[in-house]
Amino acid sequence: MLILINKNMKTIAKTINGLDQETIAGVVTALQSNPEIGNFELRAKNQWIYGSHTRSYVQGFYGACQEDTSRINPFVYDIDEPPILLGNNKGANPGEVLLHGLLGCMTTTMVILAAAKGIEIDSISSKVEGDIDIKGFLGLDASAPIGFKQIRVTFDIKASDEGQKEELFALAKQSPLFNSLINPTDVQLTLKK
Repeated sequence: MLILINKNMKTIAKTINGLDQETIAGVVTALQSNPEIGNFELRAKNQWIYGSHTRSYVQGFYGACQEDTSRINPFVYDIDEPPILLGNNKGANPGEVLLHGLLGCMTTTMVILAAAKGIEIDSISSKVEGDIDIKGFLGLDASAPIGFKQIRVTFDIKASDEGQKEELFALAKQSPLFNSLINPTDVQLTLKK
């Protein structure tokens, strides 16, 4: 925790886990007074390059009742497959990107919600493993599922109060990506004419 004190010895900012408490309180107050600002539309674009290599761009999104313009340049992600899956390792494969996103979302969720509750975290590390049978997506085995059969996430959490580890672990389960994976999500596909 970091507390900044001005020259008149008044507390002006308190941070927990790198997040400013006053800013968190401001966001909560704004959401309580206008729940509509909590609706976001996240976006990404993708372009096929060659073979199994694609490139994704993430830049704008809609949130807090407005278009976000804070990102001058897009984040660029190359996606490919390893040679054993007919690629050239130009980037992580799509399954690995999904697993990476899951870990990032669960960790970020835990940190933000812990800060809002005043819980200090010393460190978090995590790993994820996912089992997939490619025979399903290749159409070689009708009994093989298309997609992950199981995903296993392990967290190593160190907190100022070690007794809060279970509470922190539970906060990670509030992750939007975690919940998108464990609950049915309406995914709509459109073919441009």
